[in-house]
Amino acid sequence: MSEPGAPIARFDFSGGSLRGSHLTLYASCLVHQGAGLLETLPLASIASVRVAFERDERRIRWAIGLLVLAVVLLVLAGPLESYAAKAAAQMAAGGGQGVSGLLEGVFGVFEALGRLLPAAAALVALGAIALGAFGWLGTTRLTVAFAGYERDYPARGRDTKLLDFTELLAAQVVSVTR
Repeated sequence: MSEPGAPIARFDFSGGSLRGSHLTLYASCLVHQGAGLLETLPLASIASVRVAFERDERRIRWAIGLLVLAVVLLVLAGPLESYAAKAAAQMAAGGGQGVSGLLEGVFGVFEALGRLLPAAAALVALGAIALGAFGWLGTTRLTVAFAGYERDYPARGRDTKLLDFTELLAAQVVSVTR
């Protein structure tokens, strides 16, 4: 077996599903190596190389939906609490016996729920903001296509180092296939 020669370029994955692994470009092959992983891809068998930055629109849509839910919870909290408090007070004034005592307890639960809704709305809003931020950061995705399959290498965010690595890889693929 021959040595691949000196590496031309290297890209380290610092986050995401490929965290801790790296791609190394040699004159004749691309090597993906990590803990318990070694894959050598000959450049001559690569049909195409593609790199793209993509925002996660699905996460962004979910974030918008969760923000709307947080606003609805916040809007409902005040009226629910005040209506339940008034109804519980009316039931307590009626004597608190039998059905009226039961309804007083039910309205007390609704009053407590009304007091908790602003905190729940704040938690939902924080989750929506985090989800939206991850969706907005997006992913830079390197796709190496072969005759019958593709390899996908995602990196979190707009990764200019992966873009530069892909330019070198594409140039090397073109020079090998000539």
